[in-house]
Amino acid sequence: MFKGPLPIRINHRRLVSDNAKLEGTIPLERFERLIELLDDRAGDVHARLEFRRGYKRRGLVVGNLEASVSMICQNCMQVATVEVSAEIRLLIVNSETALAALAEEDDGIVCLEDQVLLVDLLEDDLILSMPMVGRHAEGECAVEDVTESRPMPVVPVSPTKETYRPFAGLADLTEGLFKKH
Repeated sequence: MFKGPLPIRINHRRLVSDNAKLEGTIPLERFERLIELLDDRAGDVHARLEFRRGYKRRGLVVGNLEASVSMICQNCMQVATVEVSAEIRLLIVNSETALAALAEEDDGIVCLEDQVLLVDLLEDDLILSMPMVGRHAEGECAVEDVTESRPMPVVPVSPTKETYRPFAGLADLTEGLFKKH
């Protein structure tokens, strides 16, 4: 098992044939599309990955990712630290045709060469695990919960008040028209 800072490029075929396990960190700044969603690019993604043979002897990457990222809380507009985790199960295929032939529940990526950027294998799953809206954890936000600070007013409903219905007579009118013919 390899532990420590993970390499930028890996030979996925060799790792699969060796049934290799990798555990380590990758700087957040390497995830170019992910950091566009963040307030700060500082930090690391911790990854635990296993490379092995999958269905039809294809390369399979299984593992999990964890990171603490900084987002803007949409309640108070201050920086919030959000814990993100993702489970990885990714088949490595060598053509678009093979990718299209995967079962609906399988995720895959096309790798034509032996070498691949490790970030390319992981970034989509991290992005999909991000919350849609950044928020502080419960009780940490500088702004009180809106529902707690301003209760909804209770409007009394009068059961004796009659509702005006502008089309109520329309049914009688159309019924009379169709009976004449």
